[in-house]
Amino acid sequence: MSTDAQTNRNADFAQALGLFVLGFGLFMFCRRSDFLPMIPAMIIVAPIFILRFSRVLPAGRSILFTILGFVAAFNIALWGIFDMGDPVMSLVFNVVRSTIIALYYALPYVIDRLVTPRLGNRLFATLVFPAAMTASMFLSSLPPPIDGTAAKNVFATAPLPLLQIYALAGLWGFVFLWSWLAACVNHAWENGFRLRPTVAAGLAFVVVAGGLFAWGSLRIVNAPDIPTVKVAAVVMPAEVGGPESMVQVFEERMTSPYEATMGHIRAMTAEAAANGAEIVAFNEFAIVITEANHEAARAEFAKIAADNGVWLALPYGWVPQTGKGANRHLLLDDTGTVQADYQKRFLLGFGDFGENAVFAKGAEIIQTADSPYGRIALSICRDMSFPDFARQAGNAGADIMLTGSHEFPKGITLNDPYRAVENGFTHIRPTYDGITYAIDPYGHVLAQMNLGTGKPGIMYVDVPTKGARTLYARFGDWLGWVSMALVVLFAAGAVLFGRSGDRAVAGRPVA
Repeated sequence: MSTDAQTNRNADFAQALGLFVLGFGLFMFCRRSDFLPMIPAMIIVAPIFILRFSRVLPAGRSILFTILGFVAAFNIALWGIFDMGDPVMSLVFNVVRSTIIALYYALPYVIDRLVTPRLGNRLFATLVFPAAMTASMFLSSLPPPIDGTAAKNVFATAPLPLLQIYALAGLWGFVFLWSWLAACVNHAWENGFRLRPTVAAGLAFVVVAGGLFAWGSLRIVNAPDIPTVKVAAVVMPAEVGGPESMVQVFEERMTSPYEATMGHIRAMTAEAAANGAEIVAFNEFAIVITEANHEAARAEFAKIAADNGVWLALPYGWVPQTGKGANRHLLLDDTGTVQADYQKRFLLGFGDFGENAVFAKGAEIIQTADSPYGRIALSICRDMSFPDFARQAGNAGADIMLTGSHEFPKGITLNDPYRAVENGFTHIRPTYDGITYAIDPYGHVLAQMNLGTGKPGIMYVDVPTKGARTLYARFGDWLGWVSMALVVLFAAGAVLFGRSGDRAVAGRPVA
């Protein structure tokens, strides 16, 4: 090998190594982690360098090291987040979960590496990567997934006007937009940042993103003034003698101390009503009861609602000695009459592991009820991680969504807030071990409350009694399906009309 060839080889290796470390190093900061700070904007920045890395090596090595990079990044960043009560089980669960997520994040880079160079250095080829990323994120969010959108919500890192994209295309609009930005930067990079291709790629992105920003700004400015209702989002205290972790419910069938917990529900409802709340909504597992106490508890819930003259949304679990009970969310009106009785659909776990061990899945139907304060819909925690499921509420014209939640592990961000913008309802999420919040149909955070584990609290918030209708609620995941079709078309074009796949890598334009 000549000296020049060896020098070029060493330079290519150094470039690839630098891009690998920079890209995957930055990527770890866009995940929640027990030992790294979360910097959401890294979901926009890191893919630029990871995509560049994936194109500077021959296809085989590029694919191998891209997959290994994501597996390492996810396992490091997410290490030990889930404590399943047993060290071996915790290790297996965390590694398997992180590796599965890593694989569906790596897949779009594999598709891009195999397809884009074969299409030549043309502007339209910048659509391969965003289409592949959107298709992968969309498909991996369909039931039965491992996370829904929980590992993907970070893509919606944007100012308020751009957050209105949710009303058009849901989360997939952000996945496509920011992935396209990475592809446009790489298009300019591969052309040596020459003026013409750089301006073409930059102008295309700015026109689209600017148009969406302008539309979103108009949507916010033109939002109508709506009468409001005061809602109390209630987070229960940890009960002495009750489960300290939901793992104890799943594995030991532990229930709450009945009288003490019911006393707290009664007292906190009365406090909320005394402070003017007309809707009182509790966190998930406000009380976990035995089968023997089931009917008595429901009768007590009705009495609490009637005594305080409030609409009461009470999530509770009932656990039998053997077999499966239910994780339910009960809505009672101010006379104590049941208006909706919802059973959680998307349990945390699989097979007979986790919630599935003690609870039966509910029907794939979100219930709604008409009230003096608009149409109220119910869900529970993880249900809102599945956009198509939540869209039922948008199609039903829900004005307020009440999502009692008990997060595991402890939440450090607002969880699934922008189902509100997608579906045009106000989303209120009373959350144990996470952030309680209320967000309106335009993405404004109306209130939030972040408590320590086991600390009780009540968040009061005035919310609009009428929602907004959206394109996403009507047409759903259209961008996800379009992205899948684009991937197929680009792959077919690469096979039928493409050129050698390694001619447009390492920053060298196609001849």
